[in-house]
Amino acid sequence: MTRQILHLDLDAFYATVEMLLNPALRGKPLIVAMGDVNTRGVVATASYEARKFGVHSAMGLREAKRLCPQAIIVPARHAIYSEHSQRVMNLLREMTPLVEQVSIDEAYLEIEAARDGVAAAREIQHRIHDELKLSCTIAVASNKLVSKIACNTVKPRGLLVIPHGDEEKFLAPLPVGKIPGAGNVTRAKLKAKWNVETIADLARVNADELRAQFGKHGAYLADAARGVDDSPIVTDRATKSISQENTFDRDVRTRDVLEKFLDEMGAGVARELANEELKARTIVLKLRYEDFTTITRQVTLRAPTADETIIRKHARELLRQHWDSQRAVRLLGVGAHNLVERDATWQLELAL
Repeated sequence: MTRQILHLDLDAFYATVEMLLNPALRGKPLIVAMGDVNTRGVVATASYEARKFGVHSAMGLREAKRLCPQAIIVPARHAIYSEHSQRVMNLLREMTPLVEQVSIDEAYLEIEAARDGVAAAREIQHRIHDELKLSCTIAVASNKLVSKIACNTVKPRGLLVIPHGDEEKFLAPLPVGKIPGAGNVTRAKLKAKWNVETIADLARVNADELRAQFGKHGAYLADAARGVDDSPIVTDRATKSISQENTFDRDVRTRDVLEKFLDEMGAGVARELANEELKARTIVLKLRYEDFTTITRQVTLRAPTADETIIRKHARELLRQHWDSQRAVRLLGVGAHNLVERDATWQLELAL
């Protein structure tokens, strides 16, 4: 039976929340920044009015100001964004128990076959707008991969449906870089060896040749080009670990930028641990390079923690030890694993 998978992306989420809290910012080029907004800060996100000038996430503030000198710059307030994100996720879980939150502003949902997935998407959009005063883009497809790609093509405030059987047709004219994981290195190899520019070009390449060239990633590319993806909705992630990830608009090569995002995500993980009354024995760093190579590295602590400073410290140390600074980073994440209840922590500490 055909699945109905919705990918939801909150539009310019941080900026939209700031506009919600301060209506005077609406319709203006707005930059939400991490770090010192007067010196070496970094763009966390930008309103669509600012994006028209070329401003994007992970860009240094100096460059952003040069491109858009009239921009209004405000410091990021992650605790507030987390509260609004939680309200959205709670609303989604009222619609279906099959909700996979993949970041503070993105989620997948699976709607049971007996229901109208398109009607559910429209209802979600309307409720998020009317009840939470936020906007989102949603795509409906038969799998997670196609719904994510489709969602990215109709932002902001879009709704797109890819009927089952039309996955490959929809993908065909798009640039191959629209496939998650088809980064600069992968695209360069595809272009040099097979003159691949569009997803249709990639679909014409023999799957065995792709596997020979890229290994498991080649098998993924062969399936992705045809709109094939059977990955499930994962709903129990938070019970095993707490994590935050950020996929950059453009690959990042600067340590200072990566560390600012690590600090922000580490603070977010600490807040989630506190909210769940948990502590973590293990801190995890996740890095995905531009060629889709993904590594995770971790450190086990002597005592469990939910302390923001400790999480940030270990995340930074993991980055310094394991990041290949010659390679650009596409995705960065911080996780807290081996969780224990906060009130039980003393027993573990006494046992050490």
